[in-house]
Parts: sequence; structure tokens; C-alpha cells
Amino acid sequence: MEQDFKEEYSRYTYRKFLFIVVFSLLVVLLFFVSLSIGTLKLSLQEVYQLFIDHIMGTLPDDPDTKYSDNIIWNFRVPRALFAIVAGVALSVGGAVMQSVMKNPLADPYTTGVSSGAMLGAAVAMILGFSIAGTGSFAVVFNALIFSMIPIGVIVLMAPFFRRSPATLILSGVAVSFLFNSLTSLLMVSTDSATLAVVYHWMVGTLSELNWDVLPLSTAMTLIGLVILLPLASKLNIMALDDKDAKSLGVDVERLRVLCLVVLGGMTAVVVSYVGIIGFVGLVIPHIIRILMGSDNKYLIPASAVFGAFFLLGCDIISRAIDIGATIPVGVITSAIGAPIFLYLIIRQKRSIW
Repeated sequence: MEQDFKEEYSRYTYRKFLFIVVFSLLVVLLFFVSLSIGTLKLSLQEVYQLFIDHIMGTLPDDPDTKYSDNIIWNFRVPRALFAIVAGVALSVGGAVMQSVMKNPLADPYTTGVSSGAMLGAAVAMILGFSIAGTGSFAVVFNALIFSMIPIGVIVLMAPFFRRSPATLILSGVAVSFLFNSLTSLLMVSTDSATLAVVYHWMVGTLSELNWDVLPLSTAMTLIGLVILLPLASKLNIMALDDKDAKSLGVDVERLRVLCLVVLGGMTAVVVSYVGIIGFVGLVIPHIIRILMGSDNKYLIPASAVFGAFFLLGCDIISRAIDIGATIPVGVITSAIGAPIFLYLIIRQKRSIW
């Protein structure tokens, strides 16, 4: 009996480990596919060779190869890497948020991070006011600062909301509506050209990214993973009623606020650079729960690799449809994510929650 249990558990963990490894390899494959798509068409072999030569320091001599190398390393590589980082951050954020809130509709934007970032970007673009001077970085910095305001509000109000995690979600929704109304007020008072720029940012786009966007976003995502992964066992206990979780030694309120702050920082950086990319943090954790169950020890890393795979794939689709990269990736994620989410609602399994 004990031997059968050990064998079954080994198969259980092996399948989950295999899923994570397979999709990690698929992310690497999609990374090189992403480098080959654009106005300059390159084969996978050419992309791989240019990529390896650049890493090894073998810089090209002829003008055509130099041009290709420049396009790949200054535009396509940072865009693909940021898609991976953003996919990881949003998917992990959704998985952990749904666990700590015990709510299948929770995602990283539930806290009001997206609406805060949107207001900060609108203030910089429309009013020309920024905390960090002028230029594109001013918009990013404004969005980052404003996106952290809802998190601060939730942290300050958390001691008054000890009875139910739903109250934290409602406070985030309230702040979101307030910030959205202020953003709408600014948008109706601006010219059409500025309005188009703000709208393009609102729907989420990975275009015009460079290497400058990677250090902060990558650092915040890695820090978030380092903090959240060791908490997987406690997050599993959080699936119980709060009283039961407390009886097992988990400080529910403190853990919930810690996760909200970490997830808020991870999401805020992504939103500040590329705008609002919908459905990634909402749909991906549901798919993983159906495939692998709700054990956060596997749910978090599996959501990370599958989220990176999904967002990178959506970016490839957006550029394949229009090589000029004018279709925001947020449009593609919503177009794919919405029907998937409806299917999950129809086929939902209550045992998952």
C-alpha cells in the first residue's frame, strides 16, 4: 500500500515537472521565432546564428548583416524578453492573487494597479505633469508612482478588513472606479492626437521597447518569485477558511497584505512600461489549475512558464497579422483570452475551488 502510494506520488510530481520543462523549452523556441518576425524577414537559422555570434562577440562586417544584427539586438530581443518577463509577472500575480483572495475572478489588476498606472500616464501625456521631468521615462515613472497608490490604500485599510478578503477586493475596485473617472475626465478634454497615444497605451502594447525596460521589470519579477515560491505551502493552507488557517499557524492577514504588496510591485512595473495587458493574469492560472490542480508548489512555476509562452505567442500573432506591429498585444490577449474564459466558466469544476 505504501509502495503504491509512493509510486503514484512520483508519477504525480513527474507529470507536473515534465509540464514545466516542456513549456520552458517551448518558450525558448518561441523566443527565436519572435526574433524572425517583422518587416525584416529572417529564417530561424539566420536568427540563431546572429544571436550566437553576437553573444560570442563575433560582430558582422558587411552592412546587411550589421543591419540585421542591429534590428535583432536593439529591437526584437528586448521586446521578446520583456514579453517573457511580463507573462511571468502577470500569470504568477493572478495565481497568487486568486489563492490569497480565494476568489476565481481575482487578478493582478483587482487591486487597482492598472487604473492607477493609467491615471499617472494620462497625467503625464495630457497635462504634461510628471514627477520625473519630461520624456518617455517621465510617463513610465508617473505610471509607476500612481500605480502604487491603490496598494498603499489597501495596506493602510487592511487592519479594518480582517473579516473577509472580499473587502480588500472591493476597496481595490472602488479606487479603480475613482481613478478611471479621473482618467476619463482628462481624456475628454484633450486633442485627438494625444487621445490616440493614451488609448494605444491603455490597450497594452509591446512596441518601441528597448533594453532600458528590462533591468527594473526583471529585478521586480525575480524578487517577487523569490518571495512567493517559499510561501507556496502557506498559500495552500490559505485555501482553507481563515480561522482554520490561523489554527494551523498561518498569519492570514499579514500574509495576504505581503502578497498584495509584492504582486502590486510586479504588476506596476509591467503596466508602467507597456500599459494594460488583459486576461493573462485571469485566464492562465485557471488553465493551470484544470491541468495540474491547485497545489501552489507547482501552480506558481507552471503559471510562470505558461504565461510567458502565452504572452510571447500572442505577440508573435499580433506581428504576424501586421508586420508593422501596429496591433497592440493587449487586443490579441483579450481576443484569445475571452473565449477561453467563457469556456472555463461553462466547464468549471467546483472541486478546483
